[in-house]
Amino acid sequence: MFKKGKIFIGVAVALLAIISLSACGKSANDSSNGDVGRIQKKGTLVVGIISSNPPYEFHTSINGKDKFRGSDVKLVKAISKKLGVKYQLKQMDVDGLLPALQAKKVDMLVTSLSPTPERKKAAEFSNVYYKSTAAITVRKTDFKKFNGNTKALSRATIAVVNSSIQEPMLQKMYPNATLKKFSKVTDLALAVANNKADAFCIDVPTTKLLLRQNPSLKQTNFSHDDGSAGAAVAMPKGTSENLIKKVNQVIKANKQQYSKWVIDETKYVQE
Repeated sequence: MFKKGKIFIGVAVALLAIISLSACGKSANDSSNGDVGRIQKKGTLVVGIISSNPPYEFHTSINGKDKFRGSDVKLVKAISKKLGVKYQLKQMDVDGLLPALQAKKVDMLVTSLSPTPERKKAAEFSNVYYKSTAAITVRKTDFKKFNGNTKALSRATIAVVNSSIQEPMLQKMYPNATLKKFSKVTDLALAVANNKADAFCIDVPTTKLLLRQNPSLKQTNFSHDDGSAGAAVAMPKGTSENLIKKVNQVIKANKQQYSKWVIDETKYVQE
């Protein structure tokens, strides 16, 4: 009888050990750990985003109320839904994006950033979710002077967003051109319209919107692959794999839809 009791106790202890190990294993692999767990615990995904970069992110007035929207905002909503949390957008100029990420003032940047080698030194990047081409725009009065004229463009003053993917592209293509750098996309068209620059360079969807708001300008026949990988989500260096995986799952599910979002959002950009 005593021997059977010892056997029973031994089996019970073994079962408890197995259950304990199983629970530990589940905890180690649970998506509630790492950065996913950190974000879920605080209940809010904090995202850095450019304040004005239509149609990707921009302010618009709907029934007299200011609304911040765009294709990147829709992507943020999809990511926060995947994580099961609310989201908070921290709007800033392009120069403040990476410093805010490095200081961990935001959980990620969702603002059409290209994963350049330099940026990869400062951040982890998701898979690419969108890619466009670059265009050059000039004043209508200067269209004949610059359209298809590489020599004229090489001597021009070209407005570009600071630290954008178009900046190194222009430096390579027109090394003798003067690049005038701005923090806001909307400042590019204003610079050309007000004779502070001869031309501006930005992606095609944004160009079309800026032209709609500035009828004195015209897009040249220049259309070039900017050489970038495209737009991706940036996260702090050392971000846990489970968060990167979640973001990539959202991108995979919405990559085709994102191109439609870009087109749809142009309807809400106000002149």
